[in-house]
Amino acid sequence: MTAIANAYRQFVVKPIERRSAALFVLQIAQLLHDRARGRLDSSIQHVIRMMRPKVSLPKAKFMNESAIAESAATLRQRGWDILPWRLDADSIAELRRFAFTTPAYANNPGERIAVTESNIPRDHGRYIWRMSELIRVPAVQRLISDGTFHRLAQEYIGCRPTITSISLWLDPVYEGTYDAHIYHYDNDGPSFLKFFIYLSDVDTESGAHTFIQGTHTRQKPWQFGRSGRYDRDKLLDFFGRENEINFTGPAGTILAEDTAGFHKGTTPKKNCRLLLQLQYAMLDIPHEEEFEGALEKVSVDGLDPGIKQVARKFFV
Repeated sequence: MTAIANAYRQFVVKPIERRSAALFVLQIAQLLHDRARGRLDSSIQHVIRMMRPKVSLPKAKFMNESAIAESAATLRQRGWDILPWRLDADSIAELRRFAFTTPAYANNPGERIAVTESNIPRDHGRYIWRMSELIRVPAVQRLISDGTFHRLAQEYIGCRPTITSISLWLDPVYEGTYDAHIYHYDNDGPSFLKFFIYLSDVDTESGAHTFIQGTHTRQKPWQFGRSGRYDRDKLLDFFGRENEINFTGPAGTILAEDTAGFHKGTTPKKNCRLLLQLQYAMLDIPHEEEFEGALEKVSVDGLDPGIKQVARKFFV
């Protein structure tokens, strides 16, 4: 009876309390994936693609149609791709100024933790900035106004995607164990894609992202089927150690990745890692800030109508 009560609380009461139909739909999709070990995901993808046809989007400034198609094909094959352009130095500087002059949080958006270049706290494994403030940064709005990320996400996902989150976080030098630095895969609905943009130089000592290529298939081997944390050696023994990729690179490097594949962060030992992440998905993924009513849409002059549909959660 307790299991039934917990399920009722999770799938019925919680979405009602938070007034979020999106949360209800997402949780059902996550449950189906987990229980069916991904075997139903392709059918769900097919239905959603019929319901959400692709939209017309402006030309991509940084990648032509051929490059976008090639990147999408690479993503389907191995689950990741380093994009053939980097974020410009001015945008990197602008985002860093925002980060080091705006309070962050560690556990919930209500916290106000000062993070400066000369004083980076080490009490937590990650510090995160509120999306409600981040989406007002001109550098973010310039990225959203261009068609590059949207077109690649739409090509990969196969229908009109939704930008579900725009995140900025810092991983400091940290002596503890941080959950995101243990191998796992994301159960974020039937299809999704993330872009990781390095805002600091990253090497193996400063928080390199790690991914096991080819593991983004929706149907996982039975011993790794549930979404959770997994031992690195067991995963590499099964999938092959040659398939573990460490993503190092200078500030501005952009990694596209289907995080349905097994991945993890690396705890920095020398320098912190500052990173901007954009997530696109078939289904919306509600965020804690939305439930608290703190996430208000921002008006961007001249925003393309197609982009408005993709980014409607944040921008008008």
